[in-house]
Amino acid sequence: MKEKPTKVRWGLAFFFFIIGVIAYMDRSNISIIAKPMMDDLGLDKVQFGMLASLFSLGYALVQIPAGLLAEKFGPRKMITFALIWWSVFTGLTGLVKSHGLLYAVRFLFGVGEGPMFPANAVFNTNWFRRDEKARASSALLAGSYFGPVIAPIVTVYIYQYFGWQAVFYIFGLLGIIIAAVWWVIARDYPEIHKLVNEKEKEYILEGREIVNTTKARAPWNIFLKNYRFWAIGLQYFVVLYIITFFLVWLPTYLLEDRGFSLSKMGFAASLPWLAILITVMTGGILSDYLVRKGFSKQISRSSLAISGLIVFIISMYFAVMTVSPYMNVFWLSLCLGSLGFTVVCSWASATDLGRNFSGSVSGWMNLWGNLGAFVSPLLCGWLAEKFGWNITLGVTVIPVFIAAILWLLVKPDTSLLNTLEE
Repeated sequence: MKEKPTKVRWGLAFFFFIIGVIAYMDRSNISIIAKPMMDDLGLDKVQFGMLASLFSLGYALVQIPAGLLAEKFGPRKMITFALIWWSVFTGLTGLVKSHGLLYAVRFLFGVGEGPMFPANAVFNTNWFRRDEKARASSALLAGSYFGPVIAPIVTVYIYQYFGWQAVFYIFGLLGIIIAAVWWVIARDYPEIHKLVNEKEKEYILEGREIVNTTKARAPWNIFLKNYRFWAIGLQYFVVLYIITFFLVWLPTYLLEDRGFSLSKMGFAASLPWLAILITVMTGGILSDYLVRKGFSKQISRSSLAISGLIVFIISMYFAVMTVSPYMNVFWLSLCLGSLGFTVVCSWASATDLGRNFSGSVSGWMNLWGNLGAFVSPLLCGWLAEKFGWNITLGVTVIPVFIAAILWLLVKPDTSLLNTLEE
């Protein structure tokens, strides 16, 4: 009987889904218990927004170093280290009372989560064929957006029975357990994983887009002179600016502006995240399908990303204009859901552009994304205080339109190392 190829790579991709769930539950649970936490610690909206911004600042600052380190030490070590680091600081969030210490803890929590996506990009480049990378990227992304789907329900339950501090203790312990499992099951390359048979290894190597597995330093002098390198980063600034608004302020917006109760808000706030979970998964499948059918990556990646941004602009108009709270949630779900196509195409394109240096390129992109995430809670909190929630939501269509223009410049068909056609 002919040996069939194993599917170890997809098992590890599924574990990245689990890691994404934990990471984004850790990140989003603070917004669910914002009101009791603010009341207990005496935080106003701007101070609370600063907690989210400092997380994003810490996250952003380590993106490029994390990409370089993931290329050097491999995704197995980097993910294990990151999980332990951020889980410890998740637990400390429930322990400290001083505002200054809490700011430091959330900043260091962001530093800990920083290596997750660059290390995943290196993993995907090492383990997957060119026509599988969008689906591979969507595994971690889907987990990341499934986390906020269940976080409101789980977090509210823990808070009601054990208090808001217990939310952070429980999630911190869970993250350390996940780190131990990842260390046991993961390897940096399929060539050295004992459960990968020869058929799977041959299949991966046949379509993998890396030249060799030797370690080399990314050519930043070439990257920084390339307009496509800047385009992939700047468009992601906009994408994470928007997503972070939903992550940090959506629960408060639904309570204050749309009149939801705490229990109904938990369900309503989860629906946009369910929408983006679906589009991230289907977007990865669709993008890889188009690549396999012979379409260019400009079509398979860029056009799909632009379509998501256009749907966001249309949906946000209706979200602001509607008077019905439930129709508002419907349109906001379409808004966030449409960005799923843009997100998954961003990460697939980062590996397309970077090839052997996908950790560096994805780290650069995620640096800009998390600078957007740093600006978002503070700017949106200030806009909501000064001008109201409708203005805060409405002005988001301007940067989203700019992001759509930037996608015309990304051109993911050619590696950044090949500048002959530039």
